[in-house]
Amino acid sequence: MKSPFFTGALVLPLLSAGLSAAQEPDAKVPPTQAEVRFGDGSLVRMTVLQDTLDVMTRYGKLTIPVADIRKVEFGLHVPGEVCEQISTSIRQLGSEVFRERDGAAKDLLQVGHWAFPSLQRAARSPDLETAQRATQIMKQLTERVAPDLLRLKEDDVIHTREFVVVGRIASPTLKAQSAHFGEMALKLSDLRTMHMRPQGGTGDVVLDATKYGSDLTQWLDTGIVVDPGMRLVVSGDGQVDLWPQGPGQYVATPKGYNTAGKGGSFMAGSLVGRVGESGKVFPIGDRYEGTPADEGKLYLQIIPSPWNNASAGGYRVRIQMDPLALTSR
Repeated sequence: MKSPFFTGALVLPLLSAGLSAAQEPDAKVPPTQAEVRFGDGSLVRMTVLQDTLDVMTRYGKLTIPVADIRKVEFGLHVPGEVCEQISTSIRQLGSEVFRERDGAAKDLLQVGHWAFPSLQRAARSPDLETAQRATQIMKQLTERVAPDLLRLKEDDVIHTREFVVVGRIASPTLKAQSAHFGEMALKLSDLRTMHMRPQGGTGDVVLDATKYGSDLTQWLDTGIVVDPGMRLVVSGDGQVDLWPQGPGQYVATPKGYNTAGKGGSFMAGSLVGRVGESGKVFPIGDRYEGTPADEGKLYLQIIPSPWNNASAGGYRVRIQMDPLALTSR
């Protein structure tokens, strides 16, 4: 019996980096949605308007596509005018003029946590007077400033799909747009974290049982990247003949037939999925709705019959991903 379905082909628009450039070379990458947390604790959902982020690392400059970024933990980005003031005051800590030394100490206390890393370096200065004064100012700051501000590192930490990058974002601002505030250049000195939020969407897949339901090693790579920050809904319909040699006798729906399939873990003919090449297999049936704990490509399979024969027919599968509600992370 020849399957009336075509082979497992992906028939859907680009879903937030779900398709690679090789699959869709002319597709325009949609803008990246993000949840931006500011230094005052406020959280705003925004659209990132730039395609890449330049990061200076100890091994040179990296240009990272924003679409590949999952999270950014911003380090201490001192505003330009404050940075100049700190440098001047640190130098004056070693001045032979008391008024300059005293004024520098007051200025550094006024600047607060912005000056803490520079004071840490000054405390290791070979000039004993500079080191002593820097140490004293640091002690005063620990009594006045919230501990989390003093713990801020100078490096940014960028979490991508594949690895973590530690370095300094080269630009002092980030281009973004808010529905309430319009387009703006966000100062990195005002930011604490940024979580990228893939956009939702709906796509259809046709799963041919001959190719993806006759052996446990057969999986359809949908090309869709599942993100833990998304709600995943998968639904299926159609029929699969588990014994096409005798058509119509053993017909299954996505819920499966009333006997265990090959491997014994799921019912024969049932629709199952996994996230990533080595992810745990989970049942889909005629509908799955949940938030996967893992990130990776979504793979689909029809559980083969237990009789070591190829199945026929197939399922039409609809895949939908929606952003979760704005969190308080």
